[in-house]
Amino acid sequence: MKLNLPSKIIFAMLLAFTINSFVYFGFANVYSSTILNYAHFQDQFQSGIYQYRILSGYLLGAVYECLSTLNIDYSIFKLKFINPQAEPQMYLSFYILNTVFIILSAFILVLITESKSFIASHSEKTLFVAVAVFIIGLTQFVIVPYDVSSYFFLLLFFYVLLQYLKDQSFFNIIILSVILLFSTLNRESSALSLSLAATLLYSKFGIQKKSVSLIVILVMIFMAVYFGLRVMSENFTTNDGNLFIQNFTQPKNILGILFWIVFFIFTLILAKDQKAIKHILLFHLLATPYLVVCFYTGILYEIRLYVPLFLTSLILSRISVANID
Repeated sequence: MKLNLPSKIIFAMLLAFTINSFVYFGFANVYSSTILNYAHFQDQFQSGIYQYRILSGYLLGAVYECLSTLNIDYSIFKLKFINPQAEPQMYLSFYILNTVFIILSAFILVLITESKSFIASHSEKTLFVAVAVFIIGLTQFVIVPYDVSSYFFLLLFFYVLLQYLKDQSFFNIIILSVILLFSTLNRESSALSLSLAATLLYSKFGIQKKSVSLIVILVMIFMAVYFGLRVMSENFTTNDGNLFIQNFTQPKNILGILFWIVFFIFTLILAKDQKAIKHILLFHLLATPYLVVCFYTGILYEIRLYVPLFLTSLILSRISVANID
């Protein structure tokens, strides 16, 4: 069945809404139970590396405050929590924020897959979007305010980058810069946008002024925001401790590593040709700093950490730079 673009967008957004709703209301959350209380959330997210992820924290707080003004009977949701201090209002705030961003992510995914540079049949394009949405939903057993929004910013950056590769307009440089700025205010994993940009710019132009100059601009913006946030807070925390040994010894984390491997191979299997495979490998190589941080200080059982790499690789598996003109 062939759908037109508006129909595909509507379907993808409905799919995203449905999946996220079932994830939040169809399963009991035990992993993130401590931050489902607003006071506890504030304590955790105003310290360590979390204090620099200000955009998502602000947005979540805004949703929470908005719900506070409404006379809602939360008992209708029949929510049950492991932690007796958990607040239905806080849980609903997470749900609303992340559902909005997964819907927006689905919208951008459709736009990317419908571009001339994305090589796939009509049904394959829909399947690619569905796989991405399912993975975003599945990995939300760790509830945080910044993950799904970071995927949206990464995908939006990807889409605008494809536009830049066509005409190298100054307007697109501005848009890319603004996206990166907000993305970095949201989460430092925005550095993956730099890895993506370097991958496609090198593939399209090689080492030329128009590719190097854009990377320099983007790196400067990222560094300015990254260090600026730390200077403003008078703190320079970069991680929350060394978990490297635990990531290779604890069964749950080993399972997380298996997820990384399986879904990395999955994108290679889907790759349309050897050039697409090279794009995926180059992207992962350029994302080495992110990978190192994940293995050193991340909890690999939280498979959400691989999602931005997976989403990018999934799209790269079918991107043809030669078709961008």
